[in-house]
Amino acid sequence: MPKSVSNVSRIAGTALTGRDWSGDFANLDIALSALRDGLKPVRGTPVHELSAQSISASDEAEFTISDADGYSAAVVTTKATYNASATQGVRVRYLYSPNGTDFDSEDAAEAEEQYNDIAFAAGATKVETLLIPLLQPYLKVQIVNLDSSVSVTADVWRTLLR
Repeated sequence: MPKSVSNVSRIAGTALTGRDWSGDFANLDIALSALRDGLKPVRGTPVHELSAQSISASDEAEFTISDADGYSAAVVTTKATYNASATQGVRVRYLYSPNGTDFDSEDAAEAEEQYNDIAFAAGATKVETLLIPLLQPYLKVQIVNLDSSVSVTADVWRTLLR
């Protein structure tokens, strides 16, 4: 059983000289509590980035996250409603930028597998969530309709995590 603060006679090998350390320990407790609270994961408020967005065949819709300072990840939830005659689904691709202008090229993002293909079934609605690490200050998220003949309707929300 550890000794209580009132029974401490030495700190780091140094004998205590009768000084009242209770204030120091109280301040340490306050500092550790603030540190604990600062390290707790924090989830931001979900933002509905795309609402019932119709994406034409072989086209894409996109949005950029630029308010992510202090956050470590983006959670992107995509709801895709497929046409009954669709033959392919939707891809969620993400591109990074250090300055909001120069984003990864789409082919580089594909090569690095910076994407997720949403489950597909013709005539169905599918919802999937993707966790994306925030490696740069700017993140562009593209919802790509892989079907070359019919449109898809998409809703997309994003939430930031500390």
